[in-house]
Amino acid sequence: MNINYLLRIFRTLLLCAAIFLIPSCVNEYDENSIAGKFVSSDNRYDLYNLIEKYSKDKRIIILGECGHGDGKTFEIKSEIVRYLDSVGDYTLILEGMNPFDGAILNEELPVLIINTSWLNVGSSWNSLWSHTEEASKLVDAMDKHQIDFYGMDVNPSYCNNFEIAYLSNLFYSDSIMKQNMFDYNWKRLLDINKNMLNLNDSVIQDIDYQYYDSSLLAMKNKLNNENVSFNKDAVSLLIDNMLSFSNHAKCGFSNTCDSCINCGNTIRDRQMADNVAWYLNHHPEKKVIIWAANFHGAKAISQIKYGKEPDPELYDKYTLLGEHLANMFPDQVYSVAFTSGGGEVGYFYQDESYPVKPDSTSVEFALLHRDIKYGYLDFGTHPEFENVPFHSILLGYHNKIGKWAKSFDAIFYIKENSKAHGIEQ
Repeated sequence: MNINYLLRIFRTLLLCAAIFLIPSCVNEYDENSIAGKFVSSDNRYDLYNLIEKYSKDKRIIILGECGHGDGKTFEIKSEIVRYLDSVGDYTLILEGMNPFDGAILNEELPVLIINTSWLNVGSSWNSLWSHTEEASKLVDAMDKHQIDFYGMDVNPSYCNNFEIAYLSNLFYSDSIMKQNMFDYNWKRLLDINKNMLNLNDSVIQDIDYQYYDSSLLAMKNKLNNENVSFNKDAVSLLIDNMLSFSNHAKCGFSNTCDSCINCGNTIRDRQMADNVAWYLNHHPEKKVIIWAANFHGAKAISQIKYGKEPDPELYDKYTLLGEHLANMFPDQVYSVAFTSGGGEVGYFYQDESYPVKPDSTSVEFALLHRDIKYGYLDFGTHPEFENVPFHSILLGYHNKIGKWAKSFDAIFYIKENSKAHGIEQ
């Protein structure tokens, strides 16, 4: 048989193979096809059942939000928390509340010098949420202890204005800890603490930070080596968060500084994850729901393209709360990101509102044109999307491309969001 004839047959076979194989190598999913996989409903409670179904074997559920002025999202998240708690035993762990506040409000630590007239969830949880009409029923349920709750945030909230004074009074109230406590210059520590809490990092010298940190570490070491009359684990956690906030202050309360890469988010998210782990390790029978932003709930933010100058690869440098927890508790984290197709958002204390306008390339734009009121996509039931990059406005309503199924377990879609509204306190 002629060799040229054989070569022609071989080339023909290769061409045929290419015709069949090449399409399978190309991404066949776009934003429209992904939008088509969302379960849709006019009754959002139907979708709450899906969250329960897909998260039932998980110990940690994260409920995110695009921004901190998303009133309709707050309302829906509040309903989901109460719904899940009605079918299971959960503790709600809050971004915007420090564990110290949670320990005081849950009577794990004595009130001491704290004024009980304002000791409530509304004053201890960041007002971005606690002072909104949309979250008011949830706040009321927490205040009445109908829902268990705790704090996880490093950033100080109301009670933290008394951190140093509280430690001083607590230690002097204990017969063991009050020994040698006069070795500390409490007034100096209080002044440093006040300057940090008031974001006056420019007036704090390096020697002040050194004194503050070394004093707290000495207190923690003494605390851990003694049998005391109060909950020393909760106090030790308080000191850990004070040290984390001190490190945050050294960065000028920004997300970046000259001495460390993205230290603001690095410090805060790591400590928030440690705070959640502390709670779970001290309450092994409990499951938790975490209230946070989509950003913090990301389990692999490096899979998302930041795409903005001066550092388009910025997300490659982050390890966030969701990823830390996924590493600490493998296969136990279910992270739900919330997004919207339209409406408006805005902080309750500002007159301005901002329209939600998805980019035409985004999955939200495709969902908007499906004309569904609410939608839910569980990525676990669609493993084909795991490595599919697509566009979304999940992070602050900015259009970005990424492998979202690697960062989140599900997306909850709301057709029309609304500005958060304030309530009288």
